[in-house]
Amino acid sequence: MAPGIWPRSQPRSTQSHAEHRVYAALKAQLPPGWSAWHSLRIRTNKGMEGEGDFVLAIPERGFLVLEVKGGQMEMRDGCWYQNGEPLEHAPREQALDYAKKLLARLKELGCPSVPFGVLTLFPDTSFSTAPGQDDLNSLTLGAQDVPWLIESIRAKLDQAFPEGYLLPKQNWPALLHRFWGETWVPKLKLGHKAKVDAEDRLMLDREQLRLIDSLAANPLLLVEGVAGSGKTILARESALRMAREGKRVLYLCYTDALAQWLRHSLDEAGIEVFTVPRYAAHLLQQAGQLEAIPATPEFWFHVSLQAAADALPETEALRPEVIILDEAQDLTENDWALVEELARERVCWIFHDPAQGFWQERTLPAWTGARASFRLSTCYRCPPAVLELSRMLRGDAHDAELLEQAREAGIARMIAAPSESAVMAKLENEIGKLRSEGFAPEDIAVISLRGQTAAGGIGRCDKIGAIPVVRADSPQMEHQVVADTFLRFKGLERPAIIVTDLRLVKDRADVRMHIALTRATDVVRVVGMDIVES
Repeated sequence: MAPGIWPRSQPRSTQSHAEHRVYAALKAQLPPGWSAWHSLRIRTNKGMEGEGDFVLAIPERGFLVLEVKGGQMEMRDGCWYQNGEPLEHAPREQALDYAKKLLARLKELGCPSVPFGVLTLFPDTSFSTAPGQDDLNSLTLGAQDVPWLIESIRAKLDQAFPEGYLLPKQNWPALLHRFWGETWVPKLKLGHKAKVDAEDRLMLDREQLRLIDSLAANPLLLVEGVAGSGKTILARESALRMAREGKRVLYLCYTDALAQWLRHSLDEAGIEVFTVPRYAAHLLQQAGQLEAIPATPEFWFHVSLQAAADALPETEALRPEVIILDEAQDLTENDWALVEELARERVCWIFHDPAQGFWQERTLPAWTGARASFRLSTCYRCPPAVLELSRMLRGDAHDAELLEQAREAGIARMIAAPSESAVMAKLENEIGKLRSEGFAPEDIAVISLRGQTAAGGIGRCDKIGAIPVVRADSPQMEHQVVADTFLRFKGLERPAIIVTDLRLVKDRADVRMHIALTRATDVVRVVGMDIVES
């Protein structure tokens, strides 16, 4: 802290013309090594608050509280008046009380007693003889002293400060400046900002939920929405509302991880949540046609078709009345065969995003086109820069200026690794940086662009450096960093997404990247070789 007057350019906001005059005098006259603060406010640990009009740090003496009383001051019959109005407190009373609180505040920070003095200044009242009141007689300055304010203060220091007190060794003027608070520019750590933004997104989603009321009359509905537009929020709320009406609701989605996450919040409402193949296996088990579930790709490829043909519930009481289908663009032809049978003469709401469809051969069947439709075109989940980064990486037109601003703000960055072996260290480093920015482990997901069966992908790791990671469908995912593939993480989101495993990804790399990036609600990092760092 450099000595001088604070604020540097003008006094703090005040309607007191007297304080403006005193500020100007101090600014012009303050000697080297002295410091002065206008309107120094404090609050002790005991909750006592106070404000000093001006506090001066005089290195060889201690701190001086300068109480300013503007207007015409006079004393009649033992009572003080300001412009003819009686004062509630005597001129010195408030300043002395404040000085004692300031001394207590310094002690709370480990600074022993600092000598202090109190002077009262009437900058609008001139006088030749000081007030006769004993505590003010030798400790009051008037308008005649303002042009030579520092000289007049110096002349009163022996009377203002007690004798025999030693100055502490601590830098007590710096503590006074700390109380004053020179500059405060609001800055929220990225992780803390993510929590604030989550509340804002929740409010936006609640606004969207009004759509449900206008769509409720449609038993057959197709909802198309861009990534982050609130499809799952709307689907989940729709399921809950229909369950509250007493209907039997079945919620079907694409990934086990999303099903597990949804199940936590929908179980209590009596809503069944499955992926389509797992619901098919459930039906086969209920029908007595399946004892153990084989762990073979062939079984999962055929199971939905088998259940559609042989294991549909036989009675109305066992059949769902409402089917909510999420991430419908990813269903296979066999999956659709089961959904079509379940949806006959039932309420069926289908949510999908063609832009996130990874398999080009997978399309919605013709019978879904006869339904009422609605489109969600606004992305609420991702910051605009994340979508711009996705466009840039796809080679599409994008806003370079917005991306540069996002890079500087830490929202979207590319991190280049010098070699394949260095990628893991870069990932560990980025996780560490995100943690230092206030993100918790459960706020972070590392997403591989490679498939689940690809060798060497991050989705097969148990640790990234020294950091433990879990799969998206792990029970520990609510407390740990997730490392998984872009497909297994579909339908989920996290504040911070790190995309990696860019190597050997040639098949629909643009779609893979778009799916991965749009899982982020706040920040993204792309880590790999052969990229331009930003």
